[in-house]
Amino acid sequence: MTNSRCASVAAMSVVVLCALAISAGAQSSPTTPQPSFSPSGSFAVPAKSDSPRALEVALPPVTASGAPRTYQVVSIPLPEALAHSSDVEVVIVPKAEFAVLGPRTRTINVRAGQKKVGITIGIPASALAGRVVAAEAHFIGPNASTLVVPIEIDVTLVRNLVLRPGTGPLNAQAGSDVILPFEIANSGNAVENVNTELELPTGWSMREIHASALAIAPGETMKRRLRLKIPALSSTGSSFVHVALLVGRDTLAAETMTIEVFNSSSIGRQSGPLITSAYSHAVDENRRPNQLVTFTATGALYDSVRIDARVSQGSALGGAASNAFAHLGSYQSSASVVLSAPSGQLSLGNTGTSFSELTGLYPYGQGALLHLQHPDWNVLTFGALSMPPVGSIDRKPMAGLRAEHQVGVAQLFTSISHLADAGPAPRKLDAFGIGAAVPVFLGSTFKAEVAERRFQDGDGLGWSSSLVRTAGESNEELRVTHAPGGSDAYARATNELVANASEQLSSRASISGSAWRTTDATSVFSGLKSNGFSFRPQYRVYGTTTVALEGRSYLFEATSRPAASGNADAFGSREQQLGFSVSTYLRQYYLNSAAYLGNVTRTVTPVGQNTISDRTPRNYWTSNAGWAGVGGGLELQMRIEQTRDRGGFVNQQSVFGIHGEQVVLPFLGGIRGEGELQRVNGFGDEKSSIMRAGLAVPILSGMAFKVDAERNSIFHSVSGKVPWVLGIRFEHAITVPMLRTPGTSGYVYEDLNGNQRRAEGEPGVAGAIVRRGGETAVADETGKYRLGGDARQPVSIDEASLPDGWSANGPSRGDLGVSLSTSAEVELVVAPRSGISAVQVDLGKAHVIARDSAGREWGAIMSGPTTATFQSLPVGTYTLEFDLSELSEPLVPRAPVPQLIVTGKDSKSIAITLDPRPIRMWNGGTKSGGQRNDTPSSTTPNTSGS
Repeated sequence: MTNSRCASVAAMSVVVLCALAISAGAQSSPTTPQPSFSPSGSFAVPAKSDSPRALEVALPPVTASGAPRTYQVVSIPLPEALAHSSDVEVVIVPKAEFAVLGPRTRTINVRAGQKKVGITIGIPASALAGRVVAAEAHFIGPNASTLVVPIEIDVTLVRNLVLRPGTGPLNAQAGSDVILPFEIANSGNAVENVNTELELPTGWSMREIHASALAIAPGETMKRRLRLKIPALSSTGSSFVHVALLVGRDTLAAETMTIEVFNSSSIGRQSGPLITSAYSHAVDENRRPNQLVTFTATGALYDSVRIDARVSQGSALGGAASNAFAHLGSYQSSASVVLSAPSGQLSLGNTGTSFSELTGLYPYGQGALLHLQHPDWNVLTFGALSMPPVGSIDRKPMAGLRAEHQVGVAQLFTSISHLADAGPAPRKLDAFGIGAAVPVFLGSTFKAEVAERRFQDGDGLGWSSSLVRTAGESNEELRVTHAPGGSDAYARATNELVANASEQLSSRASISGSAWRTTDATSVFSGLKSNGFSFRPQYRVYGTTTVALEGRSYLFEATSRPAASGNADAFGSREQQLGFSVSTYLRQYYLNSAAYLGNVTRTVTPVGQNTISDRTPRNYWTSNAGWAGVGGGLELQMRIEQTRDRGGFVNQQSVFGIHGEQVVLPFLGGIRGEGELQRVNGFGDEKSSIMRAGLAVPILSGMAFKVDAERNSIFHSVSGKVPWVLGIRFEHAITVPMLRTPGTSGYVYEDLNGNQRRAEGEPGVAGAIVRRGGETAVADETGKYRLGGDARQPVSIDEASLPDGWSANGPSRGDLGVSLSTSAEVELVVAPRSGISAVQVDLGKAHVIARDSAGREWGAIMSGPTTATFQSLPVGTYTLEFDLSELSEPLVPRAPVPQLIVTGKDSKSIAITLDPRPIRMWNGGTKSGGQRNDTPSSTTPNTSGS
């Protein structure tokens, strides 16, 4: 041991002498830079190759995980090469936007037993999901070398979509089309392939231009305008369109939008359900005939009760026939009926719902659903049999109940469920949960729930909590869920952490981001893991043109259940991208374009073998431009994608197409056409194309004929050829009478004379919206409306639906008057005292009030030193009242005060004289002590002769 110590001391002496010699040589040259540390903490090494700090050795990284906007403590062990050193200098160098708390330069006293260094790293809100290098630890030992330990942070994955409805009211004439505008913002941190699902009022139809899923990058906002067809005999009033954004089976965002329908022909009894019967025939790729008969009934049974019933008979033998039926608007469905009203909904047949994060999401089957709604409570009940698996008749019973009640500012809820389905990987859940949602600080709401969950292979206590704040254009959400049993027990995953944020920085700039992390296990996979993030700053350049930068990262890993040998295989994918997008529209024309640069890493671990990893770049550019209006829609589509194989060969795939939907063909009597041309140049020599054309021809008395022909490279016959697939549809539609409940009808009219009664010659107001409780109706072209609900309650006019300058006379029953409002001025004139100069009074605190014949009051503002202005007065006659108690000089209006008469658009002006209080003075020359008034008491001449 003594010899080894002597040898160590001798070796260290030689190293020190060599270092001193090299240092002396370096100092002899005045131009040689010296080692230093920059103020920001970055480590600078000399430029000379013979410098004692020039040698850096990279060591394996140290890894930690965390979510954006958090701090993580990372412990870094001392490298083995420096374990026998005395003092070791450590320099921490942060990377990108990661922050390091505490000193950047530290010293480890190895002789005192220090073997680790701990640092705290702040993860920025803009951090992308996945593993990134947050910092480096530089260990500087006495042997002239620097050991570099990378510090990696595995950033959590977040999924979040925001659906923003368009601003402004949506009004439409029955029998016409209406454009439904909205924006989809991906504030998560991964690319989402989003499908839009609509729940339409009965009888309505969608003329969707974008049939395929939309690929929306993190931080990207896409504008969408969907064109909806309103039935010619649709009922007046508010109709609700529910828009849901689906990614796979998950609903990430949903909104209900209101459309006010105006229709003169719906006043009568012929505005009941629209019954459509149709026969469809298609020949598939192998020339086999396919037939489908459908029957639907959609529309209003009562003023507030709507029905949506459908049934079909027949089948499609292949994918080509199903595709042809879809183009024709014919779909296979089991018998179902939905009755909906403002106070509830009853669904029979194929139905589904969700109870809560812990007691069951998205159960679906054949049965019944009843949902009752009240301002203070609502109850949902569900009972059904699960859908049978393909090739089986096995079905499982399902039932559940959820109740909510508002208690003060808190909302209490509870749910119980028994859910199961059949198949090779059956799901099962028996759960009971309770929870509450309460408002907390800064306008946010805290929601929490606990539930006992029993599933196929065990049970456990689940819990979920979320904090949500919505303030105008800004919103934040943090949700944490633990659901034992995971997706095999009707939950999204076993563990889920989601954070979303969207902030409006100014009228033009906004920023959004999200992060998420989930873990799960199923009967097939022992482990499922996904995480990611997205970050998107956006700026509105001008008008309707928006540009955005977007960064996103996504990681997915799956491990199968062990085989009989005890081994399991695994696979995974990790994708990172950075992109730029621009979106603009002008009236009915729109343009969206986006370009992305990134890479994707795929890993596969076969059973009993080593992991195979393949990392390739993935870049693509996508654009679509088109026109959409009541006359149809036309769109150009383009997508170019590049990648590279292991040999360095660049592969490219491109898609070019043009798509037309429900385009009115000129001079052909309302015939609409649609078609599609698409060319796909795949990776390598793979090529495919789509050619499609169709016509919709109205005939007579509700009869219509549709034909569609398509040649799609996806569908091949048994001989290998790509045939034309032809489909035809004959349909008949008829509207049956509505079963009406008692309601109120009347006219919305222009009260030109202001007498609160409709007189001859006073016209109606078309398109005015009237409301009573939860009922809404729209006046037809003559001003007539019909409104259901409690006839004991008055009917009011939504003044936002009136033309500028018009206002409602007030709630009433029957006929409702509106008046044109105009401004009026009252000029206040202060009269002088007799024999004294004019009275100086500040009239700024004078209050002038106009009162109409119904007793309603309007207040004026002092727009000038002596002018009181009424900004908006309806037509009518007003009595003026004055409150002059706050003036410095008592004044009274001179009687009689004239009336203010408003007759039309022109401004009115009248003058009102204000008299000062009379002043009485003592007459010192009289013994009687009488008073003398400065105003003459009589004009009779003195005849006493004195």
